[in-house]
Order: sequence, then structure tokens, then C-alpha cells
Amino acid sequence: MRPIDTTFNWAAFHRGRKIYKIGGLGLVLFGLFTIVNMMTEEFIKLTGWRAIFAGTTLILCGLLALYKGYKLPLEEALDLVHRKGRGITESELVHDMRVDRATARRILDGLIAKGFLRRGSDQSGATEEVFEPVK
Repeated sequence: MRPIDTTFNWAAFHRGRKIYKIGGLGLVLFGLFTIVNMMTEEFIKLTGWRAIFAGTTLILCGLLALYKGYKLPLEEALDLVHRKGRGITESELVHDMRVDRATARRILDGLIAKGFLRRGSDQSGATEEVFEPVK
């Protein structure tokens, strides 16, 4: 039986987001090119409704990929919190996920708004606010 991996693979996480961003942009641009090229018939031999359908499909798939690449990683952050088994601070989120402080704050606010985290009750002597998972 393999032990549970408690480290967050931030390199794979950011690589996947980058692939979604670049791929989505490529699909959107190729979809626009397909629709514009419909008028010339030089590069792609699609005309009429087939070109509009293919171009629109490519643009929609590209927009979905861009959304997946740019949306807040709430699921990954929640998984990280549950792997730790205790509360998490903004600095730990910045360090473990390799995101900037503004993104970490937006992630924490999103998890609080969805009801997955709450502000820590005992803050005496703490230098930073601790966010605890809701049980």
C-alpha cells in the first residue's frame, strides 16, 4: 500500500493551466481564421455553413479552455487544505501553490463564500489569520 502523497505538485498544476491558456487562445484564433478564410478559399477549403459551424465550434472550445485556464483553482486549494488536515494561512497558500498574494486572497475569499472555510476562532498571538476547514 502506497502512502498518501501530502505534497502539492505546483509545477504540474501551473503547466496544466498554461496548456489550457495557450491551447484555448490557439483554438479561438484558428476558429476566427476559419470564418474569415471562408471568403477567400485559399488555405482551407471550407465554405458556407460548414466553415461557420467549424469556426464557431473551434471558438467555443477555445473559450472553454481559456475559462478553465484562468478560473480560480478553488478545488486544488480545498484539496491542499484537506491534505494538511488543519487550518491554513494566506502565506502557506502562497508558498504551497506558488501563486501571488492577491490570488491567494481571492482563493480564500472564494472558499469562505462557498462555505468550505471559516476564519479561525482562536487568533491570540498569531501573526497571520488562520482559515479552518468547516467540518
